Amino acid sequence: MTPVRFPDPPDGFGWQPLGPGEPLEVLASRRFPALHGFTCRVRTRQPDASYLGIRDRMEGDLGLLERAAGIQAVHALRQVHGNDVQVLRSAARPGAPAVGDALVTRIPGTAVAIKAADCVPVLLADPVSGAVAGAHAGWRGTLARVVDAAVRALAAEAGAPPSRLRAVIGPAIRACCFEVGPEVVSAFRAAGHDVDRFAVRPQAAGRPHLDLVLANRLQLLAAGLPEHTIEDTGLCTRCEPAFHSYRREGPGVGRNWSVVVAGTPTA
Repeated sequence: MTPVRFPDPPDGFGWQPLGPGEPLEVLASRRFPALHGFTCRVRTRQPDASYLGIRDRMEGDLGLLERAAGIQAVHALRQVHGNDVQVLRSAARPGAPAVGDALVTRIPGTAVAIKAADCVPVLLADPVSGAVAGAHAGWRGTLARVVDAAVRALAAEAGAPPSRLRAVIGPAIRACCFEVGPEVVSAFRAAGHDVDRFAVRPQAAGRPHLDLVLANRLQLLAAGLPEHTIEDTGLCTRCEPAFHSYRREGPGVGRNWSVVVAGTPTA
């Protein structure tokens, strides 16, 4: 097996266990007000386990995430690259996942999980009610403003102004690697996005690149979150082999999970 080089986390982030008694480590913010984590191919405290492939299939194992977080239920969606938001009213996991690209809950001890292999995962939390949300924003979801929809849904569920919410953006493909056709840029412009703020054209002649992370940060700001409440892992999934990347690996790629757990209200 090929040894993995795990990227050094940016300031304010660290590799840590997702929950007590479980060696699985995730990338997490030290400031975000909810238990959460971003998985990679494998990250454990056991040095001999840091190899590609050991947990490449964990994207199908919500039970592993439940055990790692020490909770009873992790919920995921059948993601379709749109902007539909689902709100959990029961901790019990249904027989089939709901369809959508953002999931909200305020049930204490219940988690939502977003899977991606280059798309932008955004986790949200209200520090007062304990309500949380996860959003999956590929370019189509970003075009459809799924993160804006998630903020509005979480604010309504939490009874909170958007300015009280906190956000953290997980590992995702960055502008360095996300080449698109001009028709994608045109679609953003036609939908009313200020695309010139997040479309980048390389110095040499070539196709444009999109900064999807910046596009979603702009949506968070426009939705009412202050700049200082938005954190970013700053890691590119295509550049960092520790993360699954569709652009690097193709159709058989696995998925990175982004998990956030609802907490107990503080007021």
